[in-house]
Amino acid sequence: MKIITPTSPNGSSIEVSPIRREDLGKVLIRCLPDGYRVEMLFKTQEIIGIGAWDGDKCIAQLHCYRLILPHGSADLWPAWSRPSYVDGVLNGCLSISGPVWCHACFHVGRSIESFAHSDEPDSRYFGRGIGTALAQASVRWAKEHDYEAVIAPGTPDGLFSFSVLAGGLPWTTYQKLGFTDETFETYDDLPEWAQDNGPPEVMKEVELVLAKGRPKRELHSKLMVLRLKNA
Repeated sequence: MKIITPTSPNGSSIEVSPIRREDLGKVLIRCLPDGYRVEMLFKTQEIIGIGAWDGDKCIAQLHCYRLILPHGSADLWPAWSRPSYVDGVLNGCLSISGPVWCHACFHVGRSIESFAHSDEPDSRYFGRGIGTALAQASVRWAKEHDYEAVIAPGTPDGLFSFSVLAGGLPWTTYQKLGFTDETFETYDDLPEWAQDNGPPEVMKEVELVLAKGRPKRELHSKLMVLRLKNA
C-alpha cells in the first residue's frame, strides 16, 4: 500500500500524527464536546484519533473509537455522532472477537482558527490526499496496538458533497486501502438523507447520479472492514 504524503495549498508537506492529550489546545474537537468523554477516551485508547498539521496548525481530524466485539459498549461515543453501523457490529454481525478500531468522522479543512469565523471547511485542503493519509495513519496505529480490525463507514462513490457533509471517505477509497465491503444490511430505497433533506449541493449530486441511472441502493454507505489478523 503506497503511503500518501499530502501537501498544503502552499506546497509544503502536511504532517499526520495521532492526537494526544497535549494536542488538545490546538485541535478542533468538533464531535466530542463533552470533556468527560474526551478524557475517558484518552484513558481507554491513548489517543482520540489522527490529526493533520499544516505547520503548527491542525487542519484536519479523524475521530476514532475503540470497541470490544462482540457485545461491547459504545457509551463513550455520543449517540448523535455514532455511525449507523455501531449497533450492528456490537451485536455480532462481523464474527470478530476482541478490540476493533473504528472510524467515526473526518473533518478536513477545519481548524480552531477557521471555526472561529465560519462552520464551513477551508476547501483549499480538499483533493490533496489528506483524508486518505489520515486513514492510513489510523490503520498503522491499529496494527501497532494489536487491534483485530479497523471498521469504517464508506460513503457512496461520486458524491463528494455528501462525503464532506457526513465526514467520511468513499467506500472505493477504503477498498484501495485493502478494506472489504462487509455491509450486513440490504436496501431498496434512498437513504433518509437523500430524500429531500440535504443541503442544495448534496441534493444536486443525488439528482445527477439518479438521472444517470444509478440504483437507489448504491446511495447508501457501506460497512468497510480491514481485518488485521487471521480469522
